Amino acid sequence: MKLFLLLILTFSFSAFANGDSLLNADTTVSGFGKIRFRAPVNQNNKKPIVLFHGVYGGASHRTWKKLLPLLDQAGERVFIMDLPGVGDSSKPKRSYSIEDFDVFVENFLVEVVKERATLVSESILSNAALKISSTRPDLVRRAIILNPSGINSLIEAPSNREQALYDRLYADDSAATAFYQNLLNPNSLRYFLGFSFFDDTLINDNLLADFLALREKVDQRFLTLSFVGGQLYRSFEESSLGVFIPVLAIFGKEYEAFQDNKIAKAQDFKDIRPYFEYVEIEKSGSSVQRERPGVVAKKIIEFSIVD
Repeated sequence: MKLFLLLILTFSFSAFANGDSLLNADTTVSGFGKIRFRAPVNQNNKKPIVLFHGVYGGASHRTWKKLLPLLDQAGERVFIMDLPGVGDSSKPKRSYSIEDFDVFVENFLVEVVKERATLVSESILSNAALKISSTRPDLVRRAIILNPSGINSLIEAPSNREQALYDRLYADDSAATAFYQNLLNPNSLRYFLGFSFFDDTLINDNLLADFLALREKVDQRFLTLSFVGGQLYRSFEESSLGVFIPVLAIFGKEYEAFQDNKIAKAQDFKDIRPYFEYVEIEKSGSSVQRERPGVVAKKIIEFSIVD
């Protein structure tokens, strides 16, 4: 085990061309239509791990591109997918709420995974993963949340300004498409990603390709608008209420606040749920799974191994 954990810290990621999809199959999930996903490549008796990416401009399963091969190499049984409204999954015009993703997480576990699993989620999807960990502990063994939200951000209903922006763009498809594609141009991406990474040299053409691959998936604008327009929110305190399965919260220690937003540190979450386990990873920001994949993979494997 120690030898493997050393190997994953130095594993080469060159097998995955930037911008290419890691998904290879379609399934139908009740209430959400077609979902593009990848079932585990390893067939063994290990308990499954399900990776749920976050919601933001250009979000997709590609957030796990550096992490997935490490878990596969370890023999883990890993599911990944594009969330509803993302990439090659169904993207109808609709509004999204955090409650919609509660339902999706539950239905994906019931209908696709079909056994108790470890959930790994980033950012706002941690709110849904924690909620289902509370309401359906029969489906969830453990939860691992990466840079969760719900303390200083995405905690309450949208402001009047956010709601006005959402209403205006949702009603005007031309304006919404222009807004979405402008959000995903290289200059905008470099600016926003600068807040996510400790090491800015990682914001290169290969990374940008992961986001630019979604630029022409213009129907993803509806989910992106829900995020930008403040429709997706819930406090960490509410999401984590009644969660008694083991939970590991992983933070990039050098997380940088976006513009004037106040940073929520690991201690802020620990003050609310002291019985969760907390880890801060050096030399990484909020995109810790991209910036320090070897360390994150090691933490996931170690935390998942014990029943």
